[in-house]
Amino acid sequence: MRLGSWLLLPCLFVMSTAVSAQKEESTSGFIHLPATDIQFGAVPEVAGLGYAVLSGDPDSAGVYVIRLRISSGLTFPPHSHDQDRHVTVISGVWAFGTGDSGKCDDTTPLTAGAYVMHPKGAVHFDGACGEEPVVVQISGLGPVSTTWVEQIK
Repeated sequence: MRLGSWLLLPCLFVMSTAVSAQKEESTSGFIHLPATDIQFGAVPEVAGLGYAVLSGDPDSAGVYVIRLRISSGLTFPPHSHDQDRHVTVISGVWAFGTGDSGKCDDTTPLTAGAYVMHPKGAVHFDGACGEEPVVVQISGLGPVSTTWVEQIK
């Protein structure tokens, strides 16, 4: 399922208010979160997308860490961000492409442990092009916004 930008815009608000997986910080400031405790909130406008905030808030100033769980076949059309974003594949095969084709055939398959840095303003597209779901962890500095190529044209 290809996710159209018209559908993603309303989900940005939902994602910013999605379930936070953050544990209460100890007096020393550490957060520890076993993998089994991470709860992915559903994004109602986007079937097959789960979202968890591990630390910080992408809509506020400062460092944030989020995880996305993407169902097989769900892809994100060409877009860019106004801040650098760092992506690590946790599980599955993440399809990553640069430019604005948006086609799964134009992506590089990245497996668990792989890392990608999305430079500020660089157009890319990605998703779960294969037959298995994908989990990625994204970190960066907030606030961050996304601009879809369709909005630029």
